[in-house]
Amino acid sequence: MKSTIILCVFLFLEYVQCSNPNVLCIIKNCAKQSAECIADEGCRSAMMCITGCATNNQTCLFDCIYSYEDDVFDAFMKCASTDHQCITNDPPNPPVVCHPPQKVESSFTIDQLNGSWYIVKGLNPLYDCFDCQITTFSPRLDSKTVFDVFEKFDVKTVKGGVRHRSVNETVAQVSGGIFNYTSMMMGQNTHAQWRIVHVGTGKAFLLAYYCGSISANYFYEGAVVYSRAPTLTTNQLVELVDTFKDLGWDYSKYCTPNTLKCSI
Repeated sequence: MKSTIILCVFLFLEYVQCSNPNVLCIIKNCAKQSAECIADEGCRSAMMCITGCATNNQTCLFDCIYSYEDDVFDAFMKCASTDHQCITNDPPNPPVVCHPPQKVESSFTIDQLNGSWYIVKGLNPLYDCFDCQITTFSPRLDSKTVFDVFEKFDVKTVKGGVRHRSVNETVAQVSGGIFNYTSMMMGQNTHAQWRIVHVGTGKAFLLAYYCGSISANYFYEGAVVYSRAPTLTTNQLVELVDTFKDLGWDYSKYCTPNTLKCSI
């Protein structure tokens, strides 16, 4: 049995394209998870897809993971990367340096997030530009400053189909319009600080910036526009463009995800 597991580990490592995987570490700590990955169609397909990507090609890597990731894949990555550091993450190249805006809506409170929001504008193509992105915030019964977050979105797979995905997160208010998000995604702990930089008229939409990290040297950042409705009105768009000008942000760099016919 042990020799079979070790063989599965080595076969599995033929698929993995990560930064300096520690083979002995994986055999010692994650042999069961790697064998299960080889036997699982989704996890195996993700790893085979990843082998076609350069280690610093973030778009290719994420396309593969989003297309095939499942619970078995997450379990292996949690064991090998998060729990035992057998695999390390190659940081983005060039490295991401976050530039949080100084402006923050200091009077904003976490209860104003309650309910569901569409993401109608996004900056980071890896995180913010999926169709049918809907984020729902729900207060926890045991805390006034911590909410559960459920995010769902559609992914275009590498084979041309559409896959419905979801992520669970936790958000806690730090102060004013500053919030800390935590989650377990792709088997790895993620942390992000969000800033509410503008509240639209009637509190119908929000402009938010975030800076996040997966490891000590892996950072990512982005910005989104949350809207209570699937699309912004003409007046709201004018207000948003003016806000971008005030911030010195380039509105043309932002994507417009498809939010029509998306059900909350």
